[in-house]
Amino acid sequence: MIMSKSTSKPSRLLDFMFCAGFVLGFCLCFMAIAYYKAYQISQETVPLSSRTSSLLGELPPVHYSAVATNASVLLPLPPSPTPSSGRLLCWVLTSPQTLWTRAKHIVNTWGPRCDTLLFMSSKQDLLFPGTVLALATEEGRANLYNKTMAAFNLLHDGYLDKADWFLKADDDTYVIVENLRLLLSRFSPDKPVYLGRRFRRFVHQGYMSGGAGYVLSRESVRRYVRALHHGTCTQSTSAEDLLLGFCLQKLGVPAGDSRDHQHRETFHPLWLGKLLCTEDILPKWFHQYNYYPSKVGPDCCSNSSVSFHYVEPVRMYMLDYFLYHLSPVGGHSPKLGETREE
Repeated sequence: MIMSKSTSKPSRLLDFMFCAGFVLGFCLCFMAIAYYKAYQISQETVPLSSRTSSLLGELPPVHYSAVATNASVLLPLPPSPTPSSGRLLCWVLTSPQTLWTRAKHIVNTWGPRCDTLLFMSSKQDLLFPGTVLALATEEGRANLYNKTMAAFNLLHDGYLDKADWFLKADDDTYVIVENLRLLLSRFSPDKPVYLGRRFRRFVHQGYMSGGAGYVLSRESVRRYVRALHHGTCTQSTSAEDLLLGFCLQKLGVPAGDSRDHQHRETFHPLWLGKLLCTEDILPKWFHQYNYYPSKVGPDCCSNSSVSFHYVEPVRMYMLDYFLYHLSPVGGHSPKLGETREE
């Protein structure tokens, strides 16, 4: 009996130590497994952007701008600008009768995308939401070239050192300014050139449609106004675009090719709907005046078109919405098409 009692005590101690070690080992193992799972979860949730980029390709970083409102909101900044083309001044030929019914909608849509936006009329209007400059001329179609000459004189004296390119547009013309900048980036404002929808009648090198809008380089404006002061160019008809083209040809200012690399036009003297129709519903003068062969249907217009004429106010807002707001689900932002320099 004495021998059994002496041997049972160490046995119990060993059993206790074994159990304690087992429990401690189990706890340590459980803690290690829990820590490993927590580490896996953290690795799966934190670097989410890197995992998606491997599936969708490298995504560009998104920069945000804080907007001061009732609550702090972060909004994405606009996309990077198109290739540098220099400072763009847009001037709109308007009148007191159409300033508030037409020109006002340019202020609300494409106009502010120009570096400088001016409205040329025969009267100043301080209540208008844009800058209206008064020209010392009368209104009416017979005075269109007089207004054009007066406008370029004013631009030469007050804005020649503030802009590189000078776009003239009517108050019912819609301009896609980003595409215009892309086109202009292929030319130098220090060289004589003017661009637009090229017509072919009466002027050997052609001239640019007034309704579609035309652009003069800074050097072209300098030469033109100098010619006006010297009497080299004078008025002989009311067709402002024709007379301007005739004068610029005399001064050695070339009519540039504004078409894209697929020879599609970028300046359009008509509303888009008429041009896109596969049936030829265009007026006869359109085919007679075009310098290059005219097309109808989808090939009528470049994917990087610059302007459309005869655009009613409601259509200006429609174009603005389609171009800058509407996006198809799963769609992408197409790159602006290339343009070609003559």
